[in-house]
Amino acid sequence: MESRKIPTFSLSRSGDRIPAIGFGSGTKQKRLKHSDLRYGMKHAHPALVQTFKEAIDAGFRHLDTAECYLTRIDVGTAVEQSGIDRSEFWITDKWDQGWLMDGKVFKSRSPSGPYESIKKCLELMHLSHLNLFLIHGPYFTKETCNVTVEEAWKQMEQIYEEGLADNIGVSNFDVPLLKRVFKVCKYKPQVDQIEYHLYLQQKEIVDFCKKNDILVEAFSPLTPMFSDRVGKNRPLNDIIARLCKKYNVEPNLLLLRWVYQSGVLPLTTSSNPQRMKYTFKIFDFELEPEDFNELQRIGQTFHYRGFFENYFERKE
Repeated sequence: MESRKIPTFSLSRSGDRIPAIGFGSGTKQKRLKHSDLRYGMKHAHPALVQTFKEAIDAGFRHLDTAECYLTRIDVGTAVEQSGIDRSEFWITDKWDQGWLMDGKVFKSRSPSGPYESIKKCLELMHLSHLNLFLIHGPYFTKETCNVTVEEAWKQMEQIYEEGLADNIGVSNFDVPLLKRVFKVCKYKPQVDQIEYHLYLQQKEIVDFCKKNDILVEAFSPLTPMFSDRVGKNRPLNDIIARLCKKYNVEPNLLLLRWVYQSGVLPLTTSSNPQRMKYTFKIFDFELEPEDFNELQRIGQTFHYRGFFENYFERKE
């Protein structure tokens, strides 16, 4: 089992230190869980449990799951079977508030709000509390759930005050939605987890969060690597190849390092134990300022959003 000291970010209100890279469960793991009818929310998938155990063996202690991924029980089982004390882990989960995607409505799995959701989560994962609990998305309509964003945030504050989660936050919230929360909140969100990569730098949200002491977490930070998403012959291809040679790293490490060096916490995933271990090498080198800035500048010349276009793109 790998043992190494991982850098951390500090959360403003609690002062808690969160490991500076997390292992997510919302890509291949989510698809596997949704596609295999033998397993659902209440039954662990052996292959997924093994993947999460391998991530733990590789050194990951920051694990990210969500109600809509159906992977809560898989992550919880892996943590239990790891033999490592619960206090060594940072576990994040998210309330499924419902979704509007591709013209379809997906009703919340906990329509009364996040309090219902976290109680289910803690039971499934055999935990007394979470380190971080998030509202997963921006969709608050009569079709998706039975609460407004303001009502949902009041439940989040109740969750925090009852000690069910050490920290509370949001995911996929833009500035207007964050401002709605600010108008009614007793405690501001500690985290906003968003899609963030070189082709989607989200300057307005990131700047607003940093100004208000909200840590930004990045999902899909490796998007520029994947031609099936962004297409071939994109503007970063040449500089990524050149800088990978310069720093003697693979593209995934270069992209993760850029995210981390920008002050944003990257979430990544893999099914390959060797690549899991390799991920931690992002802390073994630093991009020179001119290289960091060139990546940022060239990345801004191309725009790609992979998630929630129906919500965000109408505003951009």
